[in-house]
Amino acid sequence: MKLKVLAIALVLLLAVAVPMTFATGVGAAFGLPFGGGLPGSNVMLSLKVSQIPFLMGLGFNVSENDFAFGLTGDWWVANANLFSFVNYYLGPGFYLGYGNQLLLGGRFPVGLNVFPIKNLELFVEIAPTLAVGIGDSISFPEWGFQSAFGLRFWF
Repeated sequence: MKLKVLAIALVLLLAVAVPMTFATGVGAAFGLPFGGGLPGSNVMLSLKVSQIPFLMGLGFNVSENDFAFGLTGDWWVANANLFSFVNYYLGPGFYLGYGNQLLLGGRFPVGLNVFPIKNLELFVEIAPTLAVGIGDSISFPEWGFQSAFGLRFWF
């Protein structure tokens, strides 16, 4: 079990280290109590590169008896001003979550973001999901709903 946790931790570290070298927006996303929160963990590291409309989220939860992780990737096909200082975004994405079973799926986040001060972004989003569950058996479709709020600091 410890070797499995170490191997997964190394993969997750690489998944963060490579995009982090290009990230200009770094923050956290927190799962909301309605819907399913976020995959694997209700707290995720949030990384956004300002030059491309791609966003990543990575989170994990490790305890003595349990291990869970989640990874999200979203491609914003729309990101524009809604009114005043409020913007919206939406676009297709994917997620990978592991808790009791492995979930591989797609998501479609729709969110609002604001910049109350120059280098601080606040956001809230909902994302309907469709996944394949892999555990003792394979299950499809696994319908779900993810929701989160968070912040990113821009450098």
